[in-house]
Amino acid sequence: MSSALQFDADTGCITVAGELTIYQANAAAESLRSAFASGSLRRIDLAGVTELDTAGLQLLLMAERLSAHGEDPVELVNHSQPVREVLEVLGVGAPS
Repeated sequence: MSSALQFDADTGCITVAGELTIYQANAAAESLRSAFASGSLRRIDLAGVTELDTAGLQLLLMAERLSAHGEDPVELVNHSQPVREVLEVLGVGAPS
């Protein structure tokens, strides 16, 4: 399975569907950079993430780093169970 990142500039939300692993990292990173460059990205919806590895986690960290440079922070929302499990292993935890 692969990953699809769909950005809706009207809502400011990028949705992730499928795996967010090393196999999708380059394409996903480019999609995230483009969404950030638009200036209208406000949320990253993680409800559709079916698998997350360290490369996917690095993408989420990249998103947080890029968000820190903007005026309006980008929020990670709707954490799927696989995302929650990775965050739990790291002792970070996801919002309820």
